[in-house]
Amino acid sequence: MGMCIDVLIVDWDHLMSVPEDQRYAVLYEADTSVDEEWWDAEPNRPSSVGPQWFWPSLPAVGWFGKFDFGDVGYSYKDHFWAGERWEEIRSSVEPGLRSAVDRFIDPLFWGGLEYMSDRDAGAPSIVSVDESSPPSDHLLWCRPAAVSSLKRLWDFVGPELSLLRGPFDQHSRADFGRINDFDTFVGLLRGWGHVIDRAELRGWGVVGLRC
Repeated sequence: MGMCIDVLIVDWDHLMSVPEDQRYAVLYEADTSVDEEWWDAEPNRPSSVGPQWFWPSLPAVGWFGKFDFGDVGYSYKDHFWAGERWEEIRSSVEPGLRSAVDRFIDPLFWGGLEYMSDRDAGAPSIVSVDESSPPSDHLLWCRPAAVSSLKRLWDFVGPELSLLRGPFDQHSRADFGRINDFDTFVGLLRGWGHVIDRAELRGWGVVGLRC
């Protein structure tokens, strides 16, 4: 059985004001509340197929938002296979871009990427991401300082994503598993970029919950 992930951007001061042993429950309740509002508004609407944001109504409005990756990205299998595709092509990517993508996508993978300890020699130093481990009951845990670092990485990586197409088409083993074409692979990265953009704009953090 697979595992899926719900991604929320959150007002970190508000979250930290909640007793530590209650935070997961508060986040989970917030997460499910926007799902219920969405379905209650139009019970017969189809499930999401594309990335979109969900924002709460009163009294929760103002401290969190939920990003739905759509058909690709809600499942942790997609994150796993995106990591496989990246591992297949990364040695063919220019070192500076490779290093930046490594750091930008690392939080998307439970436990991080295995090769993150390999800091590319000679690669430009862009920015270090806060590498503090998430609480055991979270899949993703990025404090505002980490979000700011990820935003600077995304500003570098986002405009250069087209440079990954050649290595992807040439070296990815996209004949098995998931994330089998370049646009889907890049779409997952762009979704993560949308999350970081919105969170950094507000000075918020990002959390990921099992769903």
